Amino acid sequence: MHLGRMSFFVSFAFLQILINLLNIAARRLDVDVTVENPATCESTADFSIVGVERFDRLDSKTHQRYQSNFGIGSLSPITGTYFNLSIAIPGGATSSGRYPYAPTNTSYELRLDNPATYFGLWVSSADGGNIVRFFNRLDKVFEYNVKNILDFLGERRNVYKGHPTYDRWWGDRGNDSEEYIFINAFFIYEGAVYDRVQFVQKHGGRGGSFESDNHTVGNWTRTSGRRVVTFRIEED
Repeated sequence: MHLGRMSFFVSFAFLQILINLLNIAARRLDVDVTVENPATCESTADFSIVGVERFDRLDSKTHQRYQSNFGIGSLSPITGTYFNLSIAIPGGATSSGRYPYAPTNTSYELRLDNPATYFGLWVSSADGGNIVRFFNRLDKVFEYNVKNILDFLGERRNVYKGHPTYDRWWGDRGNDSEEYIFINAFFIYEGAVYDRVQFVQKHGGRGGSFESDNHTVGNWTRTSGRRVVTFRIEED
């Protein structure tokens, strides 16, 4: 083989190796964020394993630490610990149960014992101060502001206004000036996971606190809901 041609093939092979190494070093960690239909308080996705924390066993106070098995039981493969978790009553998805909240300029955190590919929650009285942040080990993967999710829906956000089960506080109106919505986050690519979630209430939110319920953790097999945004992240 001619020396020049051999040099070309060697250079081309080296370039292919370099491209492959760069692709490994910078993996896409796409996250699809979707919303369930109005009046839906739980995810309708399919999972290989999933658990839901409904918070109804907790006293109405601030819990410095709360270990959850997400409703599966003592042998649950899905476990994690909440830190600085404040619980209020009555309210939540059932309108009569307990629910977590973060007052203005505060946050609380969930640390999973094992990483997962899905997280969902029902957001009550949504406002612009509600922020959900996801981490993998020490690195922040992505975050979303609930207001931005609602903005993506445009005029359709109006169908989410009003508590879906009503309650004795709001009567027939169901608080129809604010949105109540279940939001899914699906980590799409193989190896894309999270193991920590922060729930943040920033100053300036309409309601002054971040209220939610039905925190859902698992590994998904089929997505659900209306896609509102895909976060495309390059992991270095």
